[in-house]
Amino acid sequence: MDIEVLKELIRDEYEVVDAIETISKVVPMLEKFDPDKAHAILVKESGKIIGVIREKDLMRGSLMVNPHETKIKNFVVRTGIIDINELTPEKVARRFVEDSTPFVIVKVGKKIGLIYINDFLEKSEKDFRKMKVREIMNPNIITIHNYDSAAKALATMRKYGIDRIIVVDENNKAQGIVTGKDIIDRVISPRKSQTLGDGSGEKNKTLSIMVDSIMSYPLIAVQRNDSVMKVVEVMLKNKISSVVVAKDSIPEGIIIKKDILETYLKEAAPSEITVQIMTKDVELDEFDRVRIVNDLEKFVNKFKDFLGQSVLFAYIKRHKETFRGLPLIYVRLRLSSEKGVFFVTGESWGVEFAVNATLKKLEREVLQEKEILLDNRMVKRFYEEIF
Repeated sequence: MDIEVLKELIRDEYEVVDAIETISKVVPMLEKFDPDKAHAILVKESGKIIGVIREKDLMRGSLMVNPHETKIKNFVVRTGIIDINELTPEKVARRFVEDSTPFVIVKVGKKIGLIYINDFLEKSEKDFRKMKVREIMNPNIITIHNYDSAAKALATMRKYGIDRIIVVDENNKAQGIVTGKDIIDRVISPRKSQTLGDGSGEKNKTLSIMVDSIMSYPLIAVQRNDSVMKVVEVMLKNKISSVVVAKDSIPEGIIIKKDILETYLKEAAPSEITVQIMTKDVELDEFDRVRIVNDLEKFVNKFKDFLGQSVLFAYIKRHKETFRGLPLIYVRLRLSSEKGVFFVTGESWGVEFAVNATLKKLEREVLQEKEILLDNRMVKRFYEEIF
């Protein structure tokens, strides 16, 4: 993508709130946004932009704490800011991936502008014409039954560190998707004449609603052999951020915009080994970061001959629980390689233990795939020799 085209994508459509504002004062802002237009809420502290607040974080904060007393700064996502003089498509894509936000902040002189993810994908979609869905989809899908409650959906989202779940019926056929946004719009929203924080009994009753009544449907799905360009077109046309991969309504995988951008980075800056780390509520000093990167690179090097060109993304998040001074750490690893996509999650006490435990799970996945391919070759060789 040409730099000048990229600069033309910069917009000034956003709202700004102070970090000391409470969640209850910010959530109603979502009501004012036009659902057909992109929107963003930036957070400032001492007159300086420090990050953004996402809808799913507002949802989580509204349910877990007193929204009338909890400050926005407790849930702000501290993002990177790209100076317009250093603007490149690769840097924009990297910020999308590492910050996990639907827009990237760009500093234009003394002003702030945003590049929205949909605008970026629309200008890049032709780059994915030859790439197939099966090459980038996440095959480790998380499902929930249509008769399960919204409360269970929230618990599942927290457990796996995700913000959407595929809803299936008793025959495991995909019916729709329930997201954090669905819960905001259809459960927590003031349009339901609810006041945030009023009566825990009323809130519990609301969260007992079955996901069948709040999920997004009809299901929008693609097939394994479709092009990724088609996925981008489907996402933009239907204004959605994920697409289910299904065969005869049975879910086989899921693709989110981050998956597409990770692939964009891999194609834009190809290298034999690429390792990316994204953290949430975790501060890594240079020593810890270098050690983790080394562990991840050692892993990919170990399977270099089998995997081929690979990109390994690590998402590290801190939970509030602690044990003997060590925080509970959630790790999500996504390995994109020539042999396919591998996706695992894990938890443990302390960053180092959590990363190593999750790497062991990833190693089992890779070894299992290696054994399957080996078995298939042996079977093929057997039939060739016999017949």
